[in-house]
Amino acid sequence: MALTDSTDSLVSIESRQGVVWLRFNRPDTLNAVSTAALGALSAALEASRNADAVVITGAGRAFCTGADLGTDVTGATVAAAAEAVSLIAEIPAPVIAAVNGPAAGVGASIAFACDLVLAAESAFFLLPFLPLGLVPDGGATHAVVAGAGRIRGARMAFGGERIPAALAAEWGLVGEVVPDDQLGTRVDDVVARLCSAPRAAVSETKRLLRAAEAPALQAALDGELEIQADLLGRSEYARAREGFLARNPVDFRGERG
Repeated sequence: MALTDSTDSLVSIESRQGVVWLRFNRPDTLNAVSTAALGALSAALEASRNADAVVITGAGRAFCTGADLGTDVTGATVAAAAEAVSLIAEIPAPVIAAVNGPAAGVGASIAFACDLVLAAESAFFLLPFLPLGLVPDGGATHAVVAGAGRIRGARMAFGGERIPAALAAEWGLVGEVVPDDQLGTRVDDVVARLCSAPRAAVSETKRLLRAAEAPALQAALDGELEIQADLLGRSEYARAREGFLARNPVDFRGERG
């Protein structure tokens, strides 16, 4: 598949001197993603195999705030997220997350899956799955434990709190935090350093860094898909989704049987 610049799609594509910029492109929804948007991300990543580097960011004031619950979220959505995360790990080009704002749900998963994560000071990370009757997906159950440790990973998954970019960096989930107005410039600097090195050395470094974690990541993706597909079909999710859309969260206490 040839890579063609596009600014009017669910994921916009811009090529600059061998570097491919991919932007979640629904700023009106804070870049919430549908199954189709995740598929578009995968297609763009697949087409970027020969790039010197790939940057993933968001249009507007958010990076990506997770699955669009106004659409039909199914096992296919989870599978599409898993495919995108697998491609981030697999393609030879280093993939950089330029987290320009909130990264929630699968948006956080995608950011954590990247080879390098740079975040604006105002950005935060959130795993809001539990109140919806769901588990983290997109490889998050692997990424947060690998990066931050099981206890901090549990704090994110069970606590559902916003983790500011600076704290995420302290935990090992973000490589660098910069002032909001300097994020683009800093990403350009990082990309320039990567592009100035021999491509084979860059791609082989990525391959070696990824090799040790590949089995654990795949196991997490497989487990997440199996469990999430089941939970998405349950009445608890349907009720929680309805409450979320109505801004009236459901309290499940007393329903444990």
